[in-house]
Amino acid sequence: MTTLQTNDPSDSPFDLFRLLVVAAIAGALVGLVGGAFRSLLNTIGSQTLIFVAYLHEVDGNWLVPGFVLTALIAGVCVGIARFLVKLEPSTIGSGIQHVEAVMQQGATPSRFRALPIKFFGGLLSISSGMALGKEGPTVQMAAVIGSECGKLFRLKAVEQSLLYTAVAGAGLSVAFNAPLAGVAFSVEEIAKKVSIKRLMVSLTAVCSGMIVFRSHFGNSIEFVVGDLLPDNGISLCFYILFSAILSLVAVLYSQTVIGALNVGSSLPQVSPVVKAMIIGAGVGALGYFFPDWVGGGELQVQKILSQQSFLIPLILMIAVRFLLGPISYMTGVPGGLFSPLLLMGSGLGAIFVLLVNPILAMAHLAQLDLVSFALVGMAAFFTVVVRSPLTGILLVVEMSGKVDLIIPLLVSSVICTLIPAVLKQEPIYDLLLKRK
Repeated sequence: MTTLQTNDPSDSPFDLFRLLVVAAIAGALVGLVGGAFRSLLNTIGSQTLIFVAYLHEVDGNWLVPGFVLTALIAGVCVGIARFLVKLEPSTIGSGIQHVEAVMQQGATPSRFRALPIKFFGGLLSISSGMALGKEGPTVQMAAVIGSECGKLFRLKAVEQSLLYTAVAGAGLSVAFNAPLAGVAFSVEEIAKKVSIKRLMVSLTAVCSGMIVFRSHFGNSIEFVVGDLLPDNGISLCFYILFSAILSLVAVLYSQTVIGALNVGSSLPQVSPVVKAMIIGAGVGALGYFFPDWVGGGELQVQKILSQQSFLIPLILMIAVRFLLGPISYMTGVPGGLFSPLLLMGSGLGAIFVLLVNPILAMAHLAQLDLVSFALVGMAAFFTVVVRSPLTGILLVVEMSGKVDLIIPLLVSSVICTLIPAVLKQEPIYDLLLKRK
């Protein structure tokens, strides 16, 4: 088995310069491929909502009810996506766990065919309404690009390892338009070690990727957020309470993801493609009646941050998403975990504030800011499940453009790292690697 070496011998300045040039080239390719993937997902997603609205207008005039049609379309698309995965098994699920396995020398880099499989499989599965994120496919496609560039330019094994890590981080940067989060992700989650050379390569890949991405696909911030209420002593106390409660829910969510995968594996007599089609059809039917409940979660997060959600509908949606995310991931189609985690965190933050504020009003105390708790909830839920606090903090700050929440984010990250450690809950990608 050929694996990437992770030792870091001394190199000449020319070797380092060549590595940085290759990293810039690979990053630029990630900007193009990842940007196209993200842009197509947004376009198809908006057109899907228009199509569902049209079906509601004409429902009853066709021989097939609208929900049956959406179920059939989603089932076929998800089935095709799962079939594509069979052509390259390393593309199953998020793909980030495979990238980490390569870095730990437990797997070989995916072949080039993984790139188109992840691209089109991700489009089919996520656009069908599956509760999956765009970051998983983007990170793995970026890693494939880094691997192929390393081989094309005949880099040494240790240089290929550095490039693999750095370009994977560029993929996350492009997925969320969050360059610093991509750099943090490459060293905190993928490589799990920091060195000046690794940082230089990561910064180069992310920089070139973001320049190309923003040049061709724009530089719009992920979430539009208004002004936040200033923090005070009371709100900080409630951040601590909220983080503790959320940690318990997030630990249970991680266990539910693994439990769903175990349930899927316990049915070997049913083809993975058939299982995926059945689940896809169910998600398609659900999307007809409740289009706001399905998909990656970005639209729902924006609605929460715009304070357009009410308590009971929000509780129902989060309860459904608690199961829909793991069930969607169980299919093995290309799609990540990050975006659904961000929705879960923001939804729980909003629910917490909507429940607590009436009590504070009766006690004549200052109100909590719903948007602030939703943003902190995003980073907190991410931290519990993935166990990458710095990446979670930078993701939220860059996606919202708000630096006001640094202190609550830091407090929450400590609590949300400590509680799952006390409960002996391992990070989700470690659990996925153990299952593999």
